[in-house]
Amino acid sequence: MTKRWSKWISVSAVTALTATSLLGCSMVPGAEDKPSSDSGSGNSSKRMKISMMFPLYNEPPQKNEVWKLIEDKFNIEFEPMAVPNNSYEDKLKVTLASGDMPDIILWTKYPDPELNKYVEQGAFAQLDDLIKASPNIMKTPQAVFDNVKINSKLYGVPRTRALNRSAVMIRKDWLDNLGLPVPKTMDDVYKTAVKFTNDDPDKNGKADTFGIAFGENVSHMDPLYMAFDSGAGWRVMEDGTLMNDAITPGKKQALEWLRKLYADGGLDKDFAVLKNTQVWEKLEGGKAGILLGGQTSDYARYVENLSKVDPKANLIMIAPPAGPSGKSGYSETSGFFGQWVVPAKTDKEKLKRIMELLDWQAGDEAYNLKRYGVEGIHSTKNADGTYKINVEKYKADGVDAVIAHNPFDPYSYVVSSAPAAVQKAQKENLDLVKDMGIKNPALAFVAPSAPDKQSDLNKLRDEEYVKLVMGKAPMDDFDRFAKEWLDKGGSQITKETNDWYKSQKK
Repeated sequence: MTKRWSKWISVSAVTALTATSLLGCSMVPGAEDKPSSDSGSGNSSKRMKISMMFPLYNEPPQKNEVWKLIEDKFNIEFEPMAVPNNSYEDKLKVTLASGDMPDIILWTKYPDPELNKYVEQGAFAQLDDLIKASPNIMKTPQAVFDNVKINSKLYGVPRTRALNRSAVMIRKDWLDNLGLPVPKTMDDVYKTAVKFTNDDPDKNGKADTFGIAFGENVSHMDPLYMAFDSGAGWRVMEDGTLMNDAITPGKKQALEWLRKLYADGGLDKDFAVLKNTQVWEKLEGGKAGILLGGQTSDYARYVENLSKVDPKANLIMIAPPAGPSGKSGYSETSGFFGQWVVPAKTDKEKLKRIMELLDWQAGDEAYNLKRYGVEGIHSTKNADGTYKINVEKYKADGVDAVIAHNPFDPYSYVVSSAPAAVQKAQKENLDLVKDMGIKNPALAFVAPSAPDKQSDLNKLRDEEYVKLVMGKAPMDDFDRFAKEWLDKGGSQITKETNDWYKSQKK
């Protein structure tokens, strides 16, 4: 489908940006562009150090032109502390325990009782007034602010994302090789997955492929659960009360579907021990034909890596398949991935500078720099308004990681350094799924008893799901598990969540 990326790749211009930057003129990437003389706090006081900690997914940031521009613009000594994603949560725990916290921290877990505890202890600054004074940040949809609030107050700046950005991916070339249509229902997916395992879809004469890639704790299966109407976190039952999706009848039906498919060979037999990155490697390595719970942004990486293994591979994104009752979709997200928190001990001058930096990163000027780098160094602008990115230089400088915040943009999951065909496919998928979200009616609520009980309940759930899928326990065992889940704290969490839910409806 896609040839290997060359050093220079033309990329389509994203939807025209109309808002002006908070700090000075609206600057598009360009070697000739200079920060305005009155931008930010650049000339108001001595240069101060500002550190910013966040997870890293690609190349680490280097001291490049974008980094230097930020320092000059805000008169700061900037320190982006990019931590590899796989170790970020551990690093965050160690950092918090040390008491020596960075100036800005991306808190990625949500909802998280631990964050609530820190807020109650006064560890992080309340930001309501400063956020209201930040015009770019204030373009965030109100629903996202509502999700991020703790006790009706804002203690973090949400790093916004599209509310719906998931993707179901499938090898179209394998479908074509076997004369199969694009699956539209879960029954279709079942039949396709079995054939992808048994019928040599890559035509190499070897039994080295399988249907669906997924991993430990039965991950990457969200569209399956939504197709069986299991609920997204919590489900509103027919009597108007909430039931946790761990024990709904729909979840039992979905697990039974997986159990039968596992027995028929349509699933990865190694799933119980696979981490996220290993699941992705199965798809990228040409072994798996379907990824149900994917992300639109990751599509670019999958296509690139898959092309190195099989230049003729054609990975496409399709609509989430429908279940027995016609239901389909994805769990709607919170509309952000992580929120920027600031230690409460931060003095007013630094806090003001921090908010100026975050607000600038939520504006058009910074967003252009994040996507294209500095014109003449990381990219060149074509006559039609598109940009031609020097991919090697852009990646080597870690440009994307230098500016770790972003505006609210429903197309932020379109990878600007990807080939035009990949970007087009990503945009089309985001348009497809934007209204396919299934809401969690208690998304922003953390039950008081959850901090002490949730971890053990999740462990119980994950172990049971694996046993059921692998056929190591009878399906009737789900009912025993549901009772045990309730008896070990789930009942109290359910009561607290329903009490909150009733209070919100008044």
